[in-house]
Amino acid sequence: MRILLIKTVDEVFKSAAQPLREATDLRENMQNAIVPFKELCGLSAVANLKQCILALSPRLIGPDSSPLLLFNLRDQYPTMEAQGLLPEVLKKVVTAYEIMIQTSRTLLESSDGVYERMLQVQKSAMEFHEKLHDMAVKEGLKGRKLHKSVESFTWNITILKGQADLLKHARAEVLENLRQIHYAALTCNLAKGEAGPSSGSESRGRRSLEAIPEKAIREDNIMDEEN
Repeated sequence: MRILLIKTVDEVFKSAAQPLREATDLRENMQNAIVPFKELCGLSAVANLKQCILALSPRLIGPDSSPLLLFNLRDQYPTMEAQGLLPEVLKKVVTAYEIMIQTSRTLLESSDGVYERMLQVQKSAMEFHEKLHDMAVKEGLKGRKLHKSVESFTWNITILKGQADLLKHARAEVLENLRQIHYAALTCNLAKGEAGPSSGSESRGRRSLEAIPEKAIREDNIMDEEN
């Protein structure tokens, strides 16, 4: 946040430091955790998680055609469950997957509060918008300093809105990633307790897959209303 040299307004923007830091950490931790998992799947960082699971699936089947790992889809955050002893490379896959899910879960559970705090700072700052010029003059600012102060105000508001939007998009990305994991596990017959989309359990699989999008729509609507 830039300093305006208008004490009252600067105090408001100062309160944005912590939520901005938290938002950045949430996004970067999530994104940094996804890359190692994609690499262990043998794909680049631009691949999506559905492609990763599909590429990984042949390695999750043992010599006797039984699965070495299954996805438990009962919870919103699907877990990987070993079905026996795992080779070292698959242990690394499980560890990377668990870290990815944990950071994604942290983002989903924390993003609402962080987003709201950034939005509140933005709203509080905008209350000074119309009288900013007069406040700057009262602080003894004129000429280039006054112009710079107004520019800094606009800059700070832009940063707040931009970071809030980035957090919102990261949240949507996590929800989409969870959808893709569900879908890929069902497609590859790697869902625990499911026989795959081609069997009579298709309707149950579809219901478990649709549970997340419904929640995602409700949560995203809340953020859209706030925005």
